[in-house]
Amino acid sequence: MSGSAQAGDSLEKELLHLLQFGGINQDNLRELVGIVAGLQNKGLKAIRVFPKGIPPVVDGLNVQATVESSQIAGILNTILSQTPRVSGVSIFPYGIPIPEIFQVNVTLGNPVEEGNSAELGAGA
Repeated sequence: MSGSAQAGDSLEKELLHLLQFGGINQDNLRELVGIVAGLQNKGLKAIRVFPKGIPPVVDGLNVQATVESSQIAGILNTILSQTPRVSGVSIFPYGIPIPEIFQVNVTLGNPVEEGNSAELGAGA
């Protein structure tokens, strides 16, 4: 097993343990944590994860992480085009006059229901 795979597994186990009582359905939590671990493997560093919502209605995760300036385009492309369940992304540059690192905030939300996705696809 590679070092990044071990780090992803370790992150998944730790997040599942820390967020298990956060009010998120366990299947939903496993899926969201898997998405966060995948983003870590793509280059997010110093990850902080918080439940999104006010208990007992927690419906997603807020993820804060840092990315080096050389990797920001690639990770942003991954988040926007390949990451499921993204409901928001914001980026803040650190460094004057040229940003050296960026803080990336990603909001992961509820899964798209089958009926809604069919309706959205039909209207496009």
